[in-house]
Amino acid sequence: MSNGPDNLLGNLAGLTDFIEAEKLTIVEQHLAQFEEFPGEFPQNRAMLNRLNTALIEGRQISGADLSFYYHELKEAELMTNGLSYEEAHTTALQFYRVSPFSLYHPEVIQKFPDEFNKNWLNAWRIEK
Repeated sequence: MSNGPDNLLGNLAGLTDFIEAEKLTIVEQHLAQFEEFPGEFPQNRAMLNRLNTALIEGRQISGADLSFYYHELKEAELMTNGLSYEEAHTTALQFYRVSPFSLYHPEVIQKFPDEFNKNWLNAWRIEK
């Protein structure tokens, strides 16, 4: 995939959706299983906060928020059906034809620079 936000989102480009509380709970539980201690992955917590805010405000999500939400839901489903994390992660990316760099919003990437390398910055055209 070439660089630039338009090419990151694959089948999700231009789409919007509402957050559903039950599905957000699935995402939260799915991500919690990877933490040895609470808050281990602050970038995930930041993305969950963005989704929670959208749910509370009753607004639709798009872009990286939608990519993260759909990806984690699909990954949770695949792992529940027996796939390893690595298999589920790759399959979920392929299912939506998104770049792995689409999963975190540029604001989250900028907030946690130690968690993201220059490939993330380049993908979203973020100036350092």
